[in-house]
Amino acid sequence: MNNFKYSHQQFSSLVVNKNMQEFEDLLAIIDKKLDFMAMNPLNEESEQEKFFAKTGYSPVFKYTKPSSGNGGLFKRAEEISLPEGVVSLWLLEKLDKFKKIDELMHNIDTERFTFLTQEIFGTPDQALVRNAYQILKKEPVKEESSLSSEQVCSALRNVLDEFKLRDWRVEAKKMAANAAVLNSKKLVCVQKDAKFPVSFLKRVVAHEIGAHVFRGANGEKQPYRIFKTGLPDYLMTEEGLAVNVEEMNDCLKVNTLRSYAGRVIAVNLSLEAGFLEVYEELRKHFDNRLAWKLTLRAKRGLKKTSLPGAYTKDHLYLKGYYEVKRFLAEHGSIGLKALYYGRIGLEHAPLISSMSKLKEPALLPNSEKFKKIMYDLTV
Repeated sequence: MNNFKYSHQQFSSLVVNKNMQEFEDLLAIIDKKLDFMAMNPLNEESEQEKFFAKTGYSPVFKYTKPSSGNGGLFKRAEEISLPEGVVSLWLLEKLDKFKKIDELMHNIDTERFTFLTQEIFGTPDQALVRNAYQILKKEPVKEESSLSSEQVCSALRNVLDEFKLRDWRVEAKKMAANAAVLNSKKLVCVQKDAKFPVSFLKRVVAHEIGAHVFRGANGEKQPYRIFKTGLPDYLMTEEGLAVNVEEMNDCLKVNTLRSYAGRVIAVNLSLEAGFLEVYEELRKHFDNRLAWKLTLRAKRGLKKTSLPGAYTKDHLYLKGYYEVKRFLAEHGSIGLKALYYGRIGLEHAPLISSMSKLKEPALLPNSEKFKKIMYDLTV
């Protein structure tokens, strides 16, 4: 006979904890299966050649066929009873967000794609568009591209090793972005076979490691896994914070801000115009290569790019930059620390101090160690 006995309250607590853990386990599995790399066209290079060779040509992109859906995982999560409380509300909101992202992934190359991306990421308002055009009045700085993808990858590996983040990997991949972090896979990606200016190295360390990796690694230490996978609507804060970390470390260049401004304009125009029209507007402010790249980013996920439609995520970088900048101006280093408990949004920060079980963030972009590493990258 089992001599261990639990009170009703203790037993309920055990069930609650088990249920929450099971729910978060399912969210983590779903997170890994949502492959945003599927947004990148398979035939980008050949379509770019056609675009510049044929007057009036709009690219027709091909994509990886999406994997089977996560319907079974979603159903299992919905059947789990969660306790009352703010974390449970966040978990349920996150499940709804993952459902929308899953639907988006399975609607790449369909008419429903733009509607879904607007639901998930929103659209730029006209004030943001005006700010973007103001930024573009600043003259770009010419920089020589001399760093290879391999050199950037090697430097990133060294920085991760300095912070004992040895379970993180760095890989060069074919993709539209210069660099990206896949938190669910503990992977930092750098655009394959590319050349970068020397200033890019410091910026990519600040942006990808000082913001994205640090927040994900700190979140992994929390008792609630949602701090690693990301609280609902954390993305604008995530990207805006990354730009602010660049600025804090004196590596936010005018060219970078102009690029973020170009993303806003590309998204805004793409909702009403085709690839060619968007490209021609961006050519007023950027060279051929960058105008192509910005237009491509806004038109990812679409097949016939001659039609209106957009992947609207890219406006969040500049929007988030302004929102986080205001937050940090008001709350200072205490506010910065609050944002590093994990992948949280600005709206979640006020609740952090009332959550007793959370662990203090160990990785911060204003630590002496990070400052030294950033300094060493420039000497």
